Amino acid sequence: LPRLDNERYEMGQRMNGHLATCIYHVEPTMFPLIVFQMVTTSLKHGLNSSSSPIFARLGMLLCGPFGKPHEGREMAKAAELILEKPGMRSAASYTAFITQSYCYHWVSPLQNTMAPLLKGYQVGLEIGDTDRACYCLISRGYHLFYIGRGLDSIQNELEASIQVVTQLKQDIARLRIIILLTTAKKLRGIDVEAGDKILDSMLATAASTGDVNLSAYANSMNLEVFVFFQQWKEAVELVEKAGDVRLFIVSTYTATRYTLLEALTYLKAAQSSSGW
Repeated sequence: LPRLDNERYEMGQRMNGHLATCIYHVEPTMFPLIVFQMVTTSLKHGLNSSSSPIFARLGMLLCGPFGKPHEGREMAKAAELILEKPGMRSAASYTAFITQSYCYHWVSPLQNTMAPLLKGYQVGLEIGDTDRACYCLISRGYHLFYIGRGLDSIQNELEASIQVVTQLKQDIARLRIIILLTTAKKLRGIDVEAGDKILDSMLATAASTGDVNLSAYANSMNLEVFVFFQQWKEAVELVEKAGDVRLFIVSTYTATRYTLLEALTYLKAAQSSSGW
C-alpha cells in the first residue's frame, strides 16, 4: 500500500485512533465501527503512522468477537510489517500492546508475550509515547499473574510499576495496576480488609465515571479471590451482579480467564444445590 499523503484523511485517522481508545473503555459496542472505518481508509488512501495499530485492532476483533484467531494473528503480523516501513516507529509501543495483549495469546503460550511487552514499554519511553508504554506495563503485569509467577515477585514488580506510572502521571494505568496489586496482596493474606475497600472504591469510581473497562477488571480480580478461597456463594453473587464482563475486556486473556472461573463457579454452585 502507498503512503497516505492526504492531510485531511491523515488527521481523520489520528482522531479516530484517539476516539477508538476512549470508546473501548466506555462504549465498546461502537469500537468495531471505528476500526472498520479506519481500516477502510487505510486500504483506499494509504498508510501512515496510525495504520499499524489499526490493523492490530482488526486482528483483535478477529481473535475475540469473530472467533477467528488465526486470521487475527495474520492481521497482527501485518501490523508488525507496517512498522518496518520508514516513519512508522512512533506506533511501535502501541502496536506491541495490541498484538501481545489481544491477539497472540489466542494461538501461542501467554509466556511468549512477556518479552515483547517489556520491549514495547521500553520503546514507548524512548520515543516519548508514555501512554502506550504504560499500557504495555499493565498488560505485562496481568500476564505475569496469569502464568503463575510467584505472588511475592508480582507484588514487588507491581509496586515498582506504580511508582513509574505515578511519576508519568498515568492515572488510568495506575488504577488498573492497583487492582492487580491489591489482588496479589489479598491472595497472600496481606491487608485483606484494606484490599476489600480498595476494590469497592474502584467499582464505585467505575460506576461514577462510566468506565466499564475498569469495572470489568475489578470484578474479574474479585472473582479470582473468591474462587481461590472457595467462597462460592460470594462468587455466584458477583457473577450474577456483574453480568457479562467479557463485553468490556474484549479479546484479552482476562476475558478468557473469567470464562473459566465463571464456569467453575456455576459448577460448584450446581454441586452444592444438588448435594453432589
